[in-house]
Amino acid sequence: MGAIAGVMSINEKWSAEEILSVMTFRGTSSINSWKNKHGSLAGIGIAAIGENPGPVEMKAGERAAVFDGHLINTAALVDDLKINNLSFESEAELVLGMYELYGQAAFEKLEGHFSIGIIDGERVLLARDHLGVRSLYYGFSNGNFAFASEIKALADTCTVVHALPRGTALISDEGIYPLGNYQPEPIALNNPQEWTDRLAILLEEAVLTCAPEGSEVGVWLSGGVDSSVVAALAQKLHGQIHTFSVGLDGAPDLKYAQRVAEHLGTNHHVRIYDFPAALKILEEVIFHLESFDGPLVRSAIGNYLVAQSASDYVSFVYSGEGGDELFAGYSYQKDHTSPLELTLSVQQAIAALHNTALQRVDRSAAAHQIRAGLPFLDPRVVRFALAIPPSLKIYGPDKIDKWPLRKAMEETLPAEIIWRKKAKFWEGTGAADLLIDYAEDQISDSDFMAESNLGLEGRIRSKEELLFYRIYKDHFGNRVPLGEIGGTRHV
Repeated sequence: MGAIAGVMSINEKWSAEEILSVMTFRGTSSINSWKNKHGSLAGIGIAAIGENPGPVEMKAGERAAVFDGHLINTAALVDDLKINNLSFESEAELVLGMYELYGQAAFEKLEGHFSIGIIDGERVLLARDHLGVRSLYYGFSNGNFAFASEIKALADTCTVVHALPRGTALISDEGIYPLGNYQPEPIALNNPQEWTDRLAILLEEAVLTCAPEGSEVGVWLSGGVDSSVVAALAQKLHGQIHTFSVGLDGAPDLKYAQRVAEHLGTNHHVRIYDFPAALKILEEVIFHLESFDGPLVRSAIGNYLVAQSASDYVSFVYSGEGGDELFAGYSYQKDHTSPLELTLSVQQAIAALHNTALQRVDRSAAAHQIRAGLPFLDPRVVRFALAIPPSLKIYGPDKIDKWPLRKAMEETLPAEIIWRKKAKFWEGTGAADLLIDYAEDQISDSDFMAESNLGLEGRIRSKEELLFYRIYKDHFGNRVPLGEIGGTRHV
């Protein structure tokens, strides 16, 4: 989870390096920078896992790129470069080489999770992966244009800050356009077992692909189905791994995670915190998270603490994020009465990830200078999951959610884990009502009535959310349109 930044400045008072300096906590390398007469770029990475976001240059002084992310189709891209006598030493150079060959059409050829910034003469180009796994923001001030991996890097210099929509490219002389989608190809399989067998193969490939070579790895382990599946595959592929769990004393997640860790034989690390400790870090969690959404902040506290624990041992962790969205893991989805209704609900859940759960994962990991890998959101897995018939995702008369995933992995984990019912992260860590009750004590009914209506921007939904919003506003003011701040729809 490195960071990138860039500036197109008409007065040379702005610099990408200055903007990036606000986000140095996201990396461990020194800041690298590049500039020409039109603008500048800067990047920082996590040295322990070989991140090299650039800037890299082509055509001296005219063209350069920064890249934050990870590609899964590098072999195919490298073949293109070799045919045209181009070489690369980093993914940033690979991306710039593809741009040299194909122009902005190169973005369509990239498979993976990424945010990209390119300065080409007087043009600037940005791109963000289809799911929005990697974040990217841009803003304006007095004719200047800037972009960065986080809002906070732009909040003090831009008069307004926008999120680059997931799955889009921004071209300075053309506007914003979509990069396509993850529409699945038709797949003809004869029975449910064939679907689950294929899924197991794809998940194993995804777990192997997303980890940096030669690095010791860990897994954020809640004891739920998704993180437990990832832990089982990671242990199989890497040998000995670390697992990390967090919760209040007596939290249900801790018991289940311990069971998984013992079954797999991992180096398991448990962090127990109390409510005063959660309150103590609330402000820094919201500062890093860049959101005031109630359930999101609530779950981010545990995520922030487990990332902090992991950073003492590894520079790369796996996360099980995305399993619920791909395989219909939410309780409300059992109420859908038609296959189309469930399909659309799954698509809606995936579309909401970029500024909710994925933002929580990105900010929690980046705050502690580690990278989080998301094998469920590997493009190959996503396409296949979208092709799975809705009747298999919630299966049988008992309406078993996430049935293909559970069935695919039932031989690798204890039955009490693989068939465990869904618990939201903040519920599993034991923090379900504590912040809600605290906010009720801190904010009067009259204050809530006075402050909760944000006019055209929307409405604060609870006293807890107002508590978080006050902290958010202290850090970021009104520079980000609130419509671009993610909101959890189903709680």
